[in-house]
Amino acid sequence: MAVKGKKKSQVTDILESSVKPLLELKFDTPLFAVVAHPSKPQIALGLANGYIFMIEYDVVKLALHSHEISEENKNKTKKEQVKKVWAVETLRKDDEFDYAKTGLRVLWRTKRHKGSVRSICFNAEGSEIYSVGSDTTIKKADSITGKVIKKNTIGDGCAPTKMIKSETHPFLMLGDESGDVRVIDSQSLEVKLVVESAHEDAVNDIVPMKHKSVYQFVTVGSTTLSVIDARKEKPKMTSENQEDEMLSCCYVNPENGETLVCGMGEGIVTMWKQKKNDFTDQISRVKVNKEESIDCVISTLNEDDCIWCGCSNGDVFKVDVKKGKLVESRVHSFSDEVGFLDLDYEYRLISGGMDKLKLWAEDVSDDEEDDDNDEEEDFSDSSDDDKEIDGQDDGEEEFQGFSDAEKESEPMDKSVGESVEEEPERKVKKPKLTTKQVRNLQKHEHGIRKFDDL
Repeated sequence: MAVKGKKKSQVTDILESSVKPLLELKFDTPLFAVVAHPSKPQIALGLANGYIFMIEYDVVKLALHSHEISEENKNKTKKEQVKKVWAVETLRKDDEFDYAKTGLRVLWRTKRHKGSVRSICFNAEGSEIYSVGSDTTIKKADSITGKVIKKNTIGDGCAPTKMIKSETHPFLMLGDESGDVRVIDSQSLEVKLVVESAHEDAVNDIVPMKHKSVYQFVTVGSTTLSVIDARKEKPKMTSENQEDEMLSCCYVNPENGETLVCGMGEGIVTMWKQKKNDFTDQISRVKVNKEESIDCVISTLNEDDCIWCGCSNGDVFKVDVKKGKLVESRVHSFSDEVGFLDLDYEYRLISGGMDKLKLWAEDVSDDEEDDDNDEEEDFSDSSDDDKEIDGQDDGEEEFQGFSDAEKESEPMDKSVGESVEEEPERKVKKPKLTTKQVRNLQKHEHGIRKFDDL
């Protein structure tokens, strides 16, 4: 838990970025889920009361608003100056924003679940949005209108924690508090298979292994990491006990899948390389904040070997994984943990906690950095004798109900024997691109456990 009225640590102060937020959005009901639209300036927000909001923002208007505040401060005494030189708004059930002034508006809002919203995600195109609540109901809706297209109640004692959508195939992966992962048809929303006992406790995060197979995923929960296959009822492998809770994970480069980073309960991030030891154990670590937990991690997707990590004390750090050190910090909150991190469609950082969300301005310095230290040896390299696994999938077997169809419109019950041309490999995202090609839905759900009645 974050400490009220905390002071910035010395490390945070030294590394603090000059980048400021464009928007600070506060909530009078706890925020439980956040996901950015893959190709539009929109963010979906799931709350503890079961409401989902779809908000839209205009970056130009937000930047102009920030500039106006800064200019007004120049004519004021230090005591009179506004400290937050960015738009600060509060999201309420019936309130509207001044779009002309702040560039922020609510596209739609709805009471989607009877209990709290546990997780939300878009499909790859952003045309559909999926949500699951504590009522164990999954709903698919049109992302433009918010209108429900399909819904289904899972039941069977499932307490959802994390849900992601396959980028290319018609299924969802849903983790729960018991450590199981359900494979769900994204069209019918019916459970097709349950991967049992992926972890001894709640599934905290799920990441696709797109470089290996569209059916393989990394999950973390309790004190272990597992590799699961959407066609198998048991995990492919489980790591050694790390004796520290594993809260979050992401690939530094989701395209090549070379290095996986995990956020730990004791304030460190651990590095994992499947080619080194088949994920049996971490190969290195970076200390971030020994007194706080690393609740969420996400790649910068900027080809800089860096990830963002959110801490339970409200700080956000950028970690250079190759060099093994912290390179930047931002303060999300002095009184709230960072439970969610995402990137918007133009790779701006989004940080969120239960009481607020921040959309950060672009860091123009990223485009000006050189690679003088590129020749440094990777800190995590080990001997050539390390175990290296086969990079191919397990034969041609498919789970019944799946097909190799790349299109979302093709049902899961299509015959499994057909061969389909593989989708061309996509490059790593770069800031100059205009659409999100690689989704990273690393949002953190741990805070919901503090609300037993939701």
